[in-house]
Amino acid sequence: MTENHATIPIKEEMAMRGRIIVRTSVIGIIVNILLAAFKAAVGITANSIAVLLDAVNNLSDALSSVITVVGAKLAGRKPDKEHPFGHGRIEYLSAMIIAAIVFYAGLTSLWESGKKIIEPEAADYSALSLVIIAVAVIVKIVLGRYFKRQGQAAESGALEASGADALFDAILSFSVLISALIYLGTGISLEAYVGVVIAAFIIKSGIDMMRETLKSAVLTTS
Repeated sequence: MTENHATIPIKEEMAMRGRIIVRTSVIGIIVNILLAAFKAAVGITANSIAVLLDAVNNLSDALSSVITVVGAKLAGRKPDKEHPFGHGRIEYLSAMIIAAIVFYAGLTSLWESGKKIIEPEAADYSALSLVIIAVAVIVKIVLGRYFKRQGQAAESGALEASGADALFDAILSFSVLISALIYLGTGISLEAYVGVVIAAFIIKSGIDMMRETLKSAVLTTS
Protein backbone atom coordinates (compact mmCIF):
# COMPACT_ATOMS: atom_id res chain seq x y z
CA MET A 1 0.00 0.00 0.00
CA THR A 2 1.56 3.29 -1.12
CA GLU A 3 1.67 6.26 1.19
CA ASN A 4 -0.27 9.38 0.20
CA HIS A 5 2.18 11.99 -1.07
CA ALA A 6 0.26 14.70 0.78
CA THR A 7 1.12 13.08 4.09
CA ILE A 8 4.88 13.15 3.44
CA PRO A 9 5.34 16.93 3.91
CA ILE A 10 3.17 16.74 7.03
CA LYS A 11 5.34 13.97 8.48
CA GLU A 12 8.49 15.91 7.61
CA GLU A 13 7.04 19.00 9.27
CA MET A 14 6.20 17.03 12.41
CA ALA A 15 9.69 15.52 12.47
CA MET A 16 11.25 18.98 12.12
CA ARG A 17 9.01 20.28 14.90
CA GLY A 18 10.12 17.45 17.18
CA ARG A 19 13.78 18.14 16.45
CA ILE A 20 13.34 21.84 17.27
CA ILE A 21 11.66 21.03 20.57
CA VAL A 22 14.27 18.47 21.60
CA ARG A 23 17.26 20.60 20.54
CA THR A 24 15.94 23.71 22.29
CA SER A 25 15.09 21.78 25.45
CA VAL A 26 18.53 20.14 25.61
CA ILE A 27 20.15 23.58 25.36
CA GLY A 28 17.89 24.71 28.20
CA ILE A 29 18.85 21.72 30.34
CA ILE A 30 22.59 22.35 29.92
CA VAL A 31 22.36 26.11 30.50
CA ASN A 32 20.12 25.80 33.56
CA ILE A 33 22.28 23.14 35.19
CA LEU A 34 25.36 25.32 34.71
CA LEU A 35 23.56 28.37 36.09
CA ALA A 36 22.26 26.37 39.05
CA ALA A 37 25.77 25.15 39.87
CA PHE A 38 27.30 28.63 39.76
CA LYS A 39 24.44 30.20 41.72
CA ALA A 40 24.51 27.47 44.35
CA ALA A 41 28.24 28.10 44.85
CA VAL A 42 27.61 31.85 45.14
CA GLY A 43 24.65 31.34 47.48
CA ILE A 44 26.58 29.09 49.83
CA THR A 45 29.67 31.31 49.79
CA ALA A 46 27.73 34.54 50.27
CA ASN A 47 25.19 33.01 52.68
CA SER A 48 22.41 34.35 50.46
CA ILE A 49 18.98 32.70 50.59
CA ALA A 50 17.89 34.63 47.52
CA VAL A 51 20.71 33.29 45.35
CA LEU A 52 20.22 29.74 46.66
CA LEU A 53 16.52 29.89 45.80
CA ASP A 54 17.46 31.21 42.39
CA ALA A 55 19.68 28.14 41.93
CA VAL A 56 16.86 25.81 42.94
CA ASN A 57 14.62 27.58 40.47
CA ASN A 58 17.16 26.92 37.71
CA LEU A 59 17.10 23.24 38.58
CA SER A 60 13.32 23.25 38.26
CA ASP A 61 13.76 24.85 34.82
CA ALA A 62 16.11 22.04 33.82
CA LEU A 63 13.49 19.52 34.97
CA SER A 64 10.89 21.39 32.95
CA SER A 65 13.03 21.01 29.84
CA VAL A 66 13.40 17.28 30.51
CA ILE A 67 9.62 16.99 30.73
CA THR A 68 9.28 18.94 27.48
CA VAL A 69 11.61 16.50 25.71
CA VAL A 70 9.66 13.52 27.05
CA GLY A 71 6.39 15.16 26.04
CA ALA A 72 7.65 15.83 22.51
CA LYS A 73 8.88 12.25 22.12
CA LEU A 74 5.58 10.80 23.32
CA ALA A 75 3.55 13.21 21.19
CA GLY A 76 5.46 12.09 18.10
CA ARG A 77 4.66 8.41 18.54
CA LYS A 78 2.42 6.75 16.00
CA PRO A 79 -1.26 6.10 16.82
CA ASP A 80 -2.05 2.75 18.39
CA LYS A 81 -5.12 0.89 19.61
CA GLU A 82 -5.27 2.80 22.88
CA HIS A 83 -4.51 6.15 21.19
CA PRO A 84 -6.09 5.97 17.70
CA PHE A 85 -5.72 9.73 17.20
CA GLY A 86 -2.08 9.84 18.26
CA HIS A 87 -0.35 11.10 21.38
CA GLY A 88 -0.52 14.86 20.71
CA ARG A 89 -2.52 15.56 23.89
CA ILE A 90 0.45 14.41 25.95
CA GLU A 91 2.22 17.65 25.05
CA TYR A 92 -0.54 19.62 26.77
CA LEU A 93 0.05 17.48 29.84
CA SER A 94 3.78 18.29 29.76
CA ALA A 95 2.95 22.01 29.55
CA MET A 96 0.66 21.64 32.57
CA ILE A 97 3.41 19.88 34.52
CA ILE A 98 5.80 22.74 33.70
CA ALA A 99 3.21 25.23 34.94
CA ALA A 100 2.79 23.22 38.15
CA ILE A 101 6.57 23.20 38.68
CA VAL A 102 6.70 26.99 38.24
CA PHE A 103 3.80 27.37 40.68
CA TYR A 104 5.48 25.12 43.25
CA ALA A 105 8.79 26.97 42.87
CA GLY A 106 6.95 30.21 43.59
CA LEU A 107 5.33 28.82 46.73
CA THR A 108 8.67 27.44 47.94
CA SER A 109 10.39 30.78 47.31
CA LEU A 110 7.62 32.59 49.17
CA TRP A 111 7.94 30.28 52.18
CA GLU A 112 11.74 30.45 52.37
CA SER A 113 11.82 34.22 51.91
CA GLY A 114 9.20 34.65 54.60
CA LYS A 115 11.32 32.65 57.04
CA LYS A 116 14.33 34.86 56.31
CA ILE A 117 12.28 37.98 57.04
CA ILE A 118 11.46 36.58 60.48
CA GLU A 119 15.01 35.31 61.09
CA PRO A 120 17.32 37.45 58.91
CA GLU A 121 20.92 36.45 58.22
CA ALA A 122 23.67 38.74 56.95
CA ALA A 123 24.91 38.03 53.43
CA ASP A 124 28.51 38.44 52.30
CA TYR A 125 28.67 39.27 48.60
CA SER A 126 31.96 39.39 46.72
CA ALA A 127 32.68 41.15 43.42
CA LEU A 128 32.80 37.76 41.68
CA SER A 129 29.40 36.77 43.03
CA LEU A 130 27.87 40.00 41.69
CA VAL A 131 29.41 39.40 38.28
CA ILE A 132 28.02 35.84 38.19
CA ILE A 133 24.53 37.08 39.09
CA ALA A 134 24.72 39.80 36.44
CA VAL A 135 25.83 37.30 33.79
CA ALA A 136 22.99 34.98 34.86
CA VAL A 137 20.48 37.76 34.24
CA ILE A 138 21.76 38.27 30.68
CA VAL A 139 21.89 34.52 29.99
CA LYS A 140 18.32 34.04 31.21
CA ILE A 141 17.01 36.88 29.06
CA VAL A 142 18.72 35.43 25.98
CA LEU A 143 17.52 31.91 26.84
CA GLY A 144 13.97 33.08 27.46
CA ARG A 145 13.74 34.91 24.13
CA TYR A 146 15.29 31.92 22.36
CA PHE A 147 12.78 29.52 23.92
CA LYS A 148 9.81 31.71 23.04
CA ARG A 149 11.02 32.20 19.46
CA GLN A 150 11.60 28.46 18.97
CA GLY A 151 8.30 27.70 20.68
CA GLN A 152 6.44 29.93 18.23
CA ALA A 153 8.30 28.37 15.29
CA ALA A 154 7.43 24.85 16.45
CA GLU A 155 3.98 25.84 17.75
CA SER A 156 4.94 24.35 21.12
CA GLY A 157 3.11 25.63 24.17
CA ALA A 158 5.62 23.84 26.39
CA LEU A 159 8.58 25.75 24.89
CA GLU A 160 6.76 29.06 25.11
CA ALA A 161 5.90 28.34 28.75
CA SER A 162 9.57 27.61 29.47
CA GLY A 163 10.55 30.84 27.71
CA ALA A 164 8.17 32.86 29.86
CA ASP A 165 9.55 31.15 32.95
CA ALA A 166 13.13 31.99 31.92
CA LEU A 167 12.23 35.67 31.54
CA PHE A 168 10.68 35.66 35.01
CA ASP A 169 13.89 34.09 36.29
CA ALA A 170 15.84 36.96 34.75
CA ILE A 171 13.67 39.41 36.71
CA LEU A 172 14.26 37.41 39.86
CA SER A 173 18.04 37.37 39.37
CA PHE A 174 18.07 41.09 38.56
CA SER A 175 16.15 41.84 41.76
CA VAL A 176 18.66 39.79 43.73
CA LEU A 177 21.49 41.76 42.12
CA ILE A 178 19.88 45.10 43.00
CA SER A 179 19.23 44.03 46.59
CA ALA A 180 22.87 42.90 46.88
CA LEU A 181 24.11 46.27 45.65
CA ILE A 182 21.82 48.08 48.09
CA TYR A 183 23.10 45.89 50.91
CA LEU A 184 26.72 46.58 50.03
CA GLY A 185 26.06 50.30 49.74
CA THR A 186 23.83 50.87 52.76
CA GLY A 187 23.97 47.72 54.90
CA ILE A 188 20.20 47.31 54.49
CA SER A 189 19.20 43.74 53.60
CA LEU A 190 16.23 43.56 51.23
CA GLU A 191 16.80 40.20 49.54
CA ALA A 192 14.17 38.35 51.60
CA TYR A 193 11.56 41.01 50.80
CA VAL A 194 12.54 40.95 47.15
CA GLY A 195 12.15 37.18 47.24
CA VAL A 196 8.58 37.53 48.51
CA VAL A 197 7.63 39.98 45.77
CA ILE A 198 9.20 37.92 42.99
CA ALA A 199 7.73 34.70 44.37
CA ALA A 200 4.28 36.26 43.92
CA PHE A 201 5.10 36.97 40.26
CA ILE A 202 6.32 33.40 39.77
CA ILE A 203 3.13 32.01 41.28
CA LYS A 204 1.05 34.23 38.98
CA SER A 205 3.14 33.05 36.02
CA GLY A 206 2.42 29.41 36.86
CA ILE A 207 -1.31 30.09 37.11
CA ASP A 208 -1.30 31.97 33.79
CA MET A 209 0.54 29.10 32.09
CA MET A 210 -2.09 26.63 33.35
CA ARG A 211 -4.88 28.83 32.02
CA GLU A 212 -3.27 29.21 28.60
CA THR A 213 -2.58 25.49 28.31
CA LEU A 214 -6.16 24.60 29.23
CA LYS A 215 -7.45 27.18 26.76
CA SER A 216 -5.31 25.73 23.96
CA ALA A 217 -6.44 22.18 24.78
CA VAL A 218 -10.11 23.21 24.71
CA LEU A 219 -9.73 25.05 21.40
CA THR A 220 -7.98 22.02 19.86
CA THR A 221 -10.69 19.57 20.91
CA SER A 222 -13.58 21.86 19.93
